[in-house]
Amino acid sequence: MGNVLDSEGGSVDDGPSTTSTTQEDKLIISLKSFMLLYHQHDGRLQRASESFAQAAARLQNTQNEVASFPDLLSLSGGALGGVCGGFTGGVGGALGAVAAATCARLCGKMNAVDATVGFVGSVFGGVAGGVFSGSVGGAVGVAVEASSNSFHGAVNKVVCFTIGLTTGGAIGGIFGGPVGAAGGAAGGGFGALCGTGLAVYLVGGVADSVCGTKDSREDENRTKNMKMIQKAANEFSESIKPLVQQLKTVQMISDEMTSSANVQRFTRQTAKTLAAVTAMQKTISDSQRAKDPTQFVAEAARKSRKITEELRNMSTEAENLLFVPRKLRR
Repeated sequence: MGNVLDSEGGSVDDGPSTTSTTQEDKLIISLKSFMLLYHQHDGRLQRASESFAQAAARLQNTQNEVASFPDLLSLSGGALGGVCGGFTGGVGGALGAVAAATCARLCGKMNAVDATVGFVGSVFGGVAGGVFSGSVGGAVGVAVEASSNSFHGAVNKVVCFTIGLTTGGAIGGIFGGPVGAAGGAAGGGFGALCGTGLAVYLVGGVADSVCGTKDSREDENRTKNMKMIQKAANEFSESIKPLVQQLKTVQMISDEMTSSANVQRFTRQTAKTLAAVTAMQKTISDSQRAKDPTQFVAEAARKSRKITEELRNMSTEAENLLFVPRKLRR
């Protein structure tokens, strides 16, 4: 068979067969049909690809918000627990100091100066112990509350009470002697329980309310995203179908004209484009069974961009190939 499309743009063989001429005419017609279809559907393919990318970005942002929400709750619980624990710890330390000083006074082992120093040390120890243990207990307690684990919640209260008791007693004893140690321990333990309990109650209640609204909004966004993804997938499939059919026709014709380097290059590009389309069609088909749309839509966005690039290259190769026979027909 004579070389109908020569890679160097040379002359046609002296005796081209009727078959070669027919194949060339068919290829030219198919290429023109492909170019027409490509320009008709290119905009829809671009929009579908952008829809996949936008859906992927929204899903990623939603995941990031969900991941950061528990940390924000724990931070809020710790702050509230520290404030409440410090206040109630100071009050508890003062009451504990009064009780301890009274007992020591009745036993004749306490003078006014020692009682005053012990009182100040008790308040300071109670505040310090309450702030520290309340912060820890509030942060951990809110996180445990979110997991709905009552056993861990009880353990957290015991641990925080022990921390408050020990911390308050140690600091109160440094600044207020025996009375300060007793009052600081009482205030630290009391502040731990109050701070932890209030943080879990308030922040946990707010969290339940927010989570209910948040879950509802997430369901709404998920449904909206899935509809958008499905719409983009349908639009992409409908737009690519006539192009694929035409590409297969072009490939079938060009496979019989492999003597030309131009046609060989075009055939390779056709195969790459069809392979990209096949991979995308498989991804769309697998999406019907996907439980988590995040991975699917990210892959669909990547593959749809790949297809638009391959089709753009295909259009360029088709234009170059159409130019060759026109030159040879002069």
